[in-house]
Amino acid sequence: MNTDVKPIALTGATAITPYRRHEDCTLVLEKGKIAQMGHAEDVDIPFDAEVIELDGQYVLPGFIDIHIHGGRGHDFCDEDLRAFDEISEFHASHGTTSLIATVYPQPRDALLASIRRLREYCEMAGPRRIVEGIHLEGPFLNPLLHGAIRADYMWPATIENFRLLMEEGGSWVRVMTIAPEIPGGMEVLHEAAIYQRSPELEGDGWPQRLYLSVGHSNAKYEQLMEAIDNGLEGVTHIFNAMPPMHHRKPGVLTGTMLRDELFVEVIADSVHVHPAILQLLMKIKKHDRILLISDAIRAAGQPDGSYVFSDQEVQVRNGRAYLADSPDTLAGSTLTMDRAVKTMVQHAGATLQQAAQMASLNAARVLAWKYRRGILAVGKDADLAILDENFQTRMTIKAGHVIWSAHPVYH
Repeated sequence: MNTDVKPIALTGATAITPYRRHEDCTLVLEKGKIAQMGHAEDVDIPFDAEVIELDGQYVLPGFIDIHIHGGRGHDFCDEDLRAFDEISEFHASHGTTSLIATVYPQPRDALLASIRRLREYCEMAGPRRIVEGIHLEGPFLNPLLHGAIRADYMWPATIENFRLLMEEGGSWVRVMTIAPEIPGGMEVLHEAAIYQRSPELEGDGWPQRLYLSVGHSNAKYEQLMEAIDNGLEGVTHIFNAMPPMHHRKPGVLTGTMLRDELFVEVIADSVHVHPAILQLLMKIKKHDRILLISDAIRAAGQPDGSYVFSDQEVQVRNGRAYLADSPDTLAGSTLTMDRAVKTMVQHAGATLQQAAQMASLNAARVLAWKYRRGILAVGKDADLAILDENFQTRMTIKAGHVIWSAHPVYH
């Protein structure tokens, strides 16, 4: 990391730590870390620091999006690595400082190539990169609950296929969504839970782990209980691509609500999940088990029109993405993380502190980053999202670098 970057002093901030709200706070960023934090009279601003007066704007831990397919017209399954820069820049402009690039099932050679490209991109990117891993949404999913993903692209769940994917992705594969009830699914889940990465694949000094999430699944309640015992930790885009709750046939949703240890992703756009259900989710799972995600596709940041997702035509109407040949089937979203925070505060009854935790710290916890990310405190990574009173991103800082600003002087 380049440690020669000029120190930055953020003054007059309303810091959301996220455990408390710190008014009139000054933060000094040096060498990629938060070096000082407190009231102005308690902070010694370096003489060479660039001072940025925030006038009460909110400073939150930078958003961590573990489920995102694309944006600004590009997809993480595209062949041009420059597309990944465009996706990153767009989501950075909405407060995201870390994202886990999500790939959907594809034919064998195509999926392996997608994983290989993302691994190459992660390995060559510098300290300002926000793409920090790969989320394999499949390919071991239930074809009956395929949603907007092509069912014919799903793979048989075998340990050999799992190891093939991991050989291509290495330690950059951070998240996997799996349906444990499909033939071989439970065995693959068990293998993934105990999978030992080769030491030479460890990178960046980070603890490496694979977070396992159930999704696109028709698992029965008993199968979900077994899956938890075999390493399952989370639920992918809860309520979507799974059967609704049934009082005589409990399944994924019932198990999720009953088992406190499960984290849940939610697409908080008030389209995929109604605001009343978001409120219910907050009551049952609490804010410390909810991960805000975008599930954004290439149409994010683009006008309404025709796009492609999973080799299928998608029509975006009023910012909502639907499969062209199944107009009632949602196909990802055009959501951004700052909008998700706004939704949770304005429509789901969350405080800003709770929304900040759901947008950053909880993801840091499941990725084993919680000692460096998701909290504002001295010694933590200087990954910050600065929002105005309308929850719109005004500046994004990654590793002490201003990577996006609404004010061009800071670009």
